[in-house]
Amino acid sequence: MTQTSTDRTNAQESSYTFTEVAYHFQVTPDVLRGWLRRFAQVLSASAKADPPRFSTADVAALGMVKKLLEQGFQDEQINSQLTPKRIIPDEPASLALSTDQARQLVEGKAALLPQALGDILSAIANGQQTVLNSQSTVREIVGVVVQDNFNLKEENRKLRDRMLELERALAEYQRREETRKERLESRLRGLENTVAALQQQIAQLIQFQRQSQQKKRSWW
Repeated sequence: MTQTSTDRTNAQESSYTFTEVAYHFQVTPDVLRGWLRRFAQVLSASAKADPPRFSTADVAALGMVKKLLEQGFQDEQINSQLTPKRIIPDEPASLALSTDQARQLVEGKAALLPQALGDILSAIANGQQTVLNSQSTVREIVGVVVQDNFNLKEENRKLRDRMLELERALAEYQRREETRKERLESRLRGLENTVAALQQQIAQLIQFQRQSQQKKRSWW
């Protein structure tokens, strides 16, 4: 991957807020602030700004921090493991020249040393480029995984909101049913009272009619 392609990838890389990262790792803001203070050297400059913005690489680094902390590692060990190491080539043993070899180089074969150094530097450069390409690939993969994780969390949040809406709607429906039930029971009690009053009136009318008939018979 060329430097231009790497810069373009970094420019398009997503960034996340302090709240999003705390929610992603399910930690409190105080815990996340403690991580930023204790492991600042493994984070980008934007993660240490005010307000902080976290790249996918920052999120991946904090994920490793959390994992190592859970495994019982100390802060110094974590910083040592996550801080990028400089590649310092050792001087090849093949360059340790004897007196005769040095004299031969002085006498006309000095061209061998620049060629050997050129080969060594070329090998180191190729190795460094391979490492950079591998790191870039890993960053892209981690970015995709982190983004998918955020998307899943967002879908879960929407699903929970929908479930809460359904629960509220169900509670409102049950409340309305209870109210209608109470109204029906009240009307039913009113009808029962009315029927009882009518029955009492009918009984009084029958009794009055019987008394009237008995009075008529007594007259005759």
